Amino acid sequence: MMTSVPIRKWWISLLCLGVMAPLQAAEEEVLPVPVRLQLVSEITTIVPGEPFTVGIFLQHAPHHHSYYKFPGIVGVATNVTWDLPEGFQSGPLQWPTPEQVDMRGHGAYGYHEDTLLLATITPPKDLATSSSVCLAGKVGYMCCSQKRCTPGFEDLEMKLQVGSEVVPDDTWNERFAHTRAALPKAIEGWEANVAETATSFTLTLSPRTGLEQKDLPKPDALYFYSWNGWTASNELHQCQFKEGRYTFKMPKHPFPDEGATRFQGVVRSETGWPGEPVANLGLWLDCGLPVE
Repeated sequence: MMTSVPIRKWWISLLCLGVMAPLQAAEEEVLPVPVRLQLVSEITTIVPGEPFTVGIFLQHAPHHHSYYKFPGIVGVATNVTWDLPEGFQSGPLQWPTPEQVDMRGHGAYGYHEDTLLLATITPPKDLATSSSVCLAGKVGYMCCSQKRCTPGFEDLEMKLQVGSEVVPDDTWNERFAHTRAALPKAIEGWEANVAETATSFTLTLSPRTGLEQKDLPKPDALYFYSWNGWTASNELHQCQFKEGRYTFKMPKHPFPDEGATRFQGVVRSETGWPGEPVANLGLWLDCGLPVE
């Protein structure tokens, strides 16, 4: 089964900004491999009809980064076109909370550290046991440093056994658990609202009742990452805490997703959230704009 992924229009912004020019130097010097890709699974034996999780593992060279689902003003998100056996179904990529990255002075959203992008695969119920299957996918990526950007595609595959019981792969269990903990989540009781002007959005985030201000993250520890391209990544986001709530003022993106109908994204706290054990966790937001 082939699942296609549309080409991102951020290629246009990259060309306009001229950040692709350093690629010409590749013919004049020996360059390090900017990112190593691997298709991995948290189990070695799957069961017919039972969903399981696989991941695209990105190992970045020092001082390099790849890009988030919405990269920002520059960059191209990692994507995959699956080639799965008949009857298999794939879910969307699941993205850990991103961080701010920089491509020659242009702010964007992505990952410096080794990163695992998760996807749920569902095999058919009539899959024969005591057999094996091959999962494959063509991964498109862009990996950048301050000197150059390297776009590319790589064909990845792996084989899994089919049986009557799931067999975990201890090699990857810790990495999968770490990634799941870094996935954005809705923190119950927090309220988000958004308003817009011709040039900016204002997001208000109200903590749940019962939290004291001393336990809340400082405004300068918070940053909003757009999920669907409504806010700009290369301009200052202003955040302040006043009258018991956070207020973010963010400029609009010059190339917004015209098909988006809701204000979506994650707020990352560098110092964690009250009651949440994971630092750098993203608080998932999904807000409708006020109807005038």
